Amino acid sequence: MLASDLALTDLDARHWRHWWELLVPPGLSAQPRWALAFVEGTPPRLIKLVLAGADARGAIDPAEAPLLSIEPRGLAHWCRRLGVSGAVVLDTGVIGAISAEVERHLSLDQDYVAQGLIILRAFKRHAGHGVWTEPHLLDLLPAPPYDALQRTFDLLVPDGSALAAYIVDDDRRAVHASVIAVKRGGDIVAAATHRALDDRVPEATLARDWPSQYKRVLAAIEERFAKPSLAVFLERETFFRVLTGPGDQLARELNSRRLIIDPAPAWLLGLLGGATVAAVASRGARALASFLPQGARDKASELAQRAQSAMKDAGAHPFALLGFDPVELWASVKHFYRR
Repeated sequence: MLASDLALTDLDARHWRHWWELLVPPGLSAQPRWALAFVEGTPPRLIKLVLAGADARGAIDPAEAPLLSIEPRGLAHWCRRLGVSGAVVLDTGVIGAISAEVERHLSLDQDYVAQGLIILRAFKRHAGHGVWTEPHLLDLLPAPPYDALQRTFDLLVPDGSALAAYIVDDDRRAVHASVIAVKRGGDIVAAATHRALDDRVPEATLARDWPSQYKRVLAAIEERFAKPSLAVFLERETFFRVLTGPGDQLARELNSRRLIIDPAPAWLLGLLGGATVAAVASRGARALASFLPQGARDKASELAQRAQSAMKDAGAHPFALLGFDPVELWASVKHFYRR
């Protein structure tokens, strides 16, 4: 998925910094404090504690912060008393087992994503039995086989195409964050920011009127990189509304043209559902739907949901190979992003 010789060019440090701020949960992005604890014995006894992050004290005497319970509620209460955003608790008896498991399966010629999945799986096997975290991300994050992830990526993103994502400042003075990536031979082989296109479409010009200027960006991406197969354009506040809003928030933003997905592959339109497909495809279709009786609209919505469920059960769902639904996963973790 990530080429070993990945070419990173025309990177804008401001855009990369903003991506970090956008994608990392608020509690973990602003120089958070976190705890690393080591326990041993049954019941687990705290033997070493390190506080890291902003204004942290480093190693402290475990007697100052006794860990009374490693159950989720007790661990969360302990973090609040310490004043930290999160914690990782390791039993000294599993450290060697995790290291041995990782070493058995890890090799230097593996894809970076494959290496990350191996490490994640090793920790997940010991979640609740030698490894405890707050928040309990090990219980939430899936670790699919790398082959399934690669096959899904190949199914959804054509080789020789580009992907792009642009987030514009709310005052439309500048592009807040951007990324352009190119896929060839099953891997992301190149990545850049809008700096690579600024001579063709100045950033200020794009930001000032992005709903009408974005097609110039698509043309420039095709000329400089590859023909886009998926591109997303929106403003910063819209991003947060979609990120943390109700399930139909994406459809609302598409309907109002505060979010533009162009081009939008067929698999994505299918996932977005009937109402959103109409929003992308035709304003006339939405106007026509508004004349239908509410009962007819409800029936159409019910049929669309049943069709999507049947597609998933039959293995035709675009994420069927993964063994989990990324949309359902997002619903379970998006509360971490509430500001």
